[in-house]
Amino acid sequence: MTNHIRSCFATVFLLASIILLSAGTGKAQQYQTLYWMQGIPQSSYSNPALQPLPNYYVGLPGLSSVYTGFYNTGFAVKDLLRQNPDGSLYIDDQNMLSKLKTRNYFIADMNLDILSFGFRFQDINYLSFNISERIETRFGYSRDFMRLLIEGNDGFRQEGVAAQIGSPSFDFTHFREFGVGFSRKWTDELTAGVRAKVLQGMSNINFEKTELSLFTGPDNYELLLNTNLLINKSFPFTLAPLEDIGDNDFDFEDDDLQNYLTQTANMGLAVDLGATYELNEQFTFAASIRDLGFINWKRDAENFRVNGEVEFKGLDFDEVFGNDNDTVFEEITDSIIDLFNLEETTNAYTLMMAPKFFISAAYNLTPMHKFALLGRGELFAGDFYPSFTASYNFQPINRFGSTLSYSIIHGNFHNLGLGFHVNIWPVQLYVVADNYFPAFQPQTFQTFNIHFGINIAAGFSSKEPKPSYRW
Repeated sequence: MTNHIRSCFATVFLLASIILLSAGTGKAQQYQTLYWMQGIPQSSYSNPALQPLPNYYVGLPGLSSVYTGFYNTGFAVKDLLRQNPDGSLYIDDQNMLSKLKTRNYFIADMNLDILSFGFRFQDINYLSFNISERIETRFGYSRDFMRLLIEGNDGFRQEGVAAQIGSPSFDFTHFREFGVGFSRKWTDELTAGVRAKVLQGMSNINFEKTELSLFTGPDNYELLLNTNLLINKSFPFTLAPLEDIGDNDFDFEDDDLQNYLTQTANMGLAVDLGATYELNEQFTFAASIRDLGFINWKRDAENFRVNGEVEFKGLDFDEVFGNDNDTVFEEITDSIIDLFNLEETTNAYTLMMAPKFFISAAYNLTPMHKFALLGRGELFAGDFYPSFTASYNFQPINRFGSTLSYSIIHGNFHNLGLGFHVNIWPVQLYVVADNYFPAFQPQTFQTFNIHFGINIAAGFSSKEPKPSYRW
């Protein structure tokens, strides 16, 4: 390998390491434990340079790659649901609030491969293709937001301060990915890969701009709300005008579902980039970037811009729960719309994907035993969120492999991951999860994901790892 190539790779790896290590607390996880399980073809989703061990594979339609993950950076179940000395349970909302950071996130992801296949050619190249259905949800909230929901505004009134709701962020995206990946072993040390992706947007709602503060008068419960919002949406239901939203028809017919799944108005592009460098037989380094791209949202696009200040003096409950309560709520809605200077438009908008970054170093103790360190980060709402995983990979033969991992996720240390794949020729079964603790200790639930699938995978190299018990 030339000094120039070696220097370039070392520079990229060093810069990625500095960015990852200098960031704050953790965020969403995906493909942590799976990263170095090259017996599973889907391991290349995190780094397109990683070539699977099977010479070819075909994913079972709808079952080759099923992924779901849920994450809450703010608190675990045990922080909210506490136990008395007698064993009974009680809700401790104050303890939960004490665990929250200034900025917290809830994340839910689901991925499903509709079609996938790949094959090796000329010994040094690997070509793959996938069609995947993906749903990604991100919700960012402040501590004061949760405090307001739990305590109401009384605590802020007594303190004489505003509830700093801050900039709540929300993004829900459903899209389909068409990906073509190519990996090539350029030299004995360097392997590089790329996955080009066409994105077909289905639906989206996005808080592009949110600035909220709520102040409660010190001598009464009157509320003063300052707001500056810009919310974009693209899905089959029309919301504007909001003053008539109660009269809108949200029925979803069979034809609507077909049009929703086949429409091509919201298109985008993305790319995954990756490389691995084998320093020697023991050490391998890897770096990759996933989901670097965008989607243009045009179909049924609507925008809602709200800014202004409104004073709310409360409700007369005799009127609210009286016979004419519909009129009362309609008057309240109309008043809010008038006071807040609501602007409704139908402009198309562009939304950038949330890029994921991976850096890793692996040590091959023997051909059967591999230890690895992995750092992963994700960009969302202008912030960068990393996480860290240590793993042990046991690959006694090409047709069977297992992994044990430990991760630090969202400040939560209860994250023990497990994974395995087994080939009963030519069928491959695999299951991987970054955290199995919730199955045994539900009170620690803060992060959980599972990734499983069935492939037709064969054509393994005749060279098997040599049995070794040397440690």
